[in-house]
Amino acid sequence: MTMTHPPVLRLDRISRAFGPVKAVDQVSLEIRRGEVVGLIGENGAGKSTLLKILAGIEQPDSGVMEINGKPARFRGPKDALRAGVGVVHQEQSLFTNLTIAENIDQHSSSRGGLARLGIQDWARINRQAAAALAKIGVSLSPSAIVGDLSFIDRQMVEIARAVCIDPGEGATPLVILDEPTAVLEQAETEILEREIRKLRDFASVIFVSHRLDEIMRICDRVIVMRSGRLASDRAIADVTKADLFRAMVDDDHQARPARTAPSPTTARPALQVEGLARSGHYEGMSFAVRPGQILALVGSNGAGCEALMRGLYGAERHDAGTIRLDGSPVRRWSIRRAVRAGLAYVPAERKTEGMVAGLSAARNIALTHPGEAAFGPFLRPRKLARMAQAWFDRLEVRPNDINAPLIQFSGGNQQKVVMAKWLNAPSLRVLLLDHPLRGLDVGAARIVNDQIRAACDRGAAVVLIPDTIEEALDLADEILVMRDGRLSARHDLAAGAQVSIQQIVAEMV
Repeated sequence: MTMTHPPVLRLDRISRAFGPVKAVDQVSLEIRRGEVVGLIGENGAGKSTLLKILAGIEQPDSGVMEINGKPARFRGPKDALRAGVGVVHQEQSLFTNLTIAENIDQHSSSRGGLARLGIQDWARINRQAAAALAKIGVSLSPSAIVGDLSFIDRQMVEIARAVCIDPGEGATPLVILDEPTAVLEQAETEILEREIRKLRDFASVIFVSHRLDEIMRICDRVIVMRSGRLASDRAIADVTKADLFRAMVDDDHQARPARTAPSPTTARPALQVEGLARSGHYEGMSFAVRPGQILALVGSNGAGCEALMRGLYGAERHDAGTIRLDGSPVRRWSIRRAVRAGLAYVPAERKTEGMVAGLSAARNIALTHPGEAAFGPFLRPRKLARMAQAWFDRLEVRPNDINAPLIQFSGGNQQKVVMAKWLNAPSLRVLLLDHPLRGLDVGAARIVNDQIRAACDRGAAVVLIPDTIEEALDLADEILVMRDGRLSARHDLAAGAQVSIQQIVAEMV
């Protein structure tokens, strides 16, 4: 980092409002050459809108933006790309049926005019891709089909595509990484972290993550947003995770400890599984979870946890074994029967499986259990509004607009609404949670965890697939470790079992 060059990015009082909501409010900051700057904040703090402004997707209402010392006002993503701003989005956006080279060329700021006529210079395209891959130290063939790559290799291609930009002689590219580790395993995360450090040699980086330990390891500086404003801008060497947490949520609350008094083990299991199997996914699964208890399923990708969860909910068939609810075996199991029996399922893919994006937040809450808001097949507007507002207040959903389409909310606030849809059930018996904290900041995660514990206190049994082993140790009464579709270990924490993260990792691999 040198002060002889202008900042790669300078923002001066940038603002963006959506109606009465100020998503970004008078934000001023600088990012210098070779810096990796962390960007954190609660869901709804304004991070996503700020990133969209930098990527040219949204335009600010006021303020000044400079890229490499030159004024910039992007009318669209292509303008941002030409200025040297590359973005790796949280959800991969590659064309899986195309080669690496073709994907990188689609994003290149130097595509020739002939490409628009369908005439491709394949030699140039492959040279460009090879140079981009070499730039970040990745040894992949430009001719490889993206669909044949592992997830982490596709993530590397995303980064190569983002750095394949030409901001001009003497200028420095700005690479934005939006939650790049959200769905990676530990070993994959370590690979990605090494690659991010290499980016310092030729680029500046904005690294967005809800995992504070990653921010502390990777970044030189961390910027905290809260309620659309810049709440903190400090060097990593000068802060602790506790400091960052306080800056994000504006209070001193930490994640609460796990419950110390689960329901007695003599109670009849709310959910019991005996020898459950599905060919190619899992086999020989037997366990029980009682009212008020939390059972965590832990395993690497492909271990069978997700398929087992969908089988419990009736979303996928099982080939053998028995599922019992309150001691009675279920037959012809399906989603409809599961919901009627008091089961609830919060999927990992909330945008595609957990919500109806175009409906209002209030209508989403009433989708499965409308309660008093129902009038035959219709909804009573006033009772619906009262019910939805009560959940908004309880879960601190922001913005506080129950009539806004759910697609307009941040990911964490969408997750709160998806949780409310199921917690509104009058007789919730089993709560199935597939990565319920994925993509949530620490403040939103604390609220969701509180609701999970509250559901247990009301007598619900919980089966949880956590994002991290730490999350399992914090929440669960019992941990089941899966490997290659089978149960490899069982830890009864409520009975006093002592287990370390290292031990669980060893049981997973």
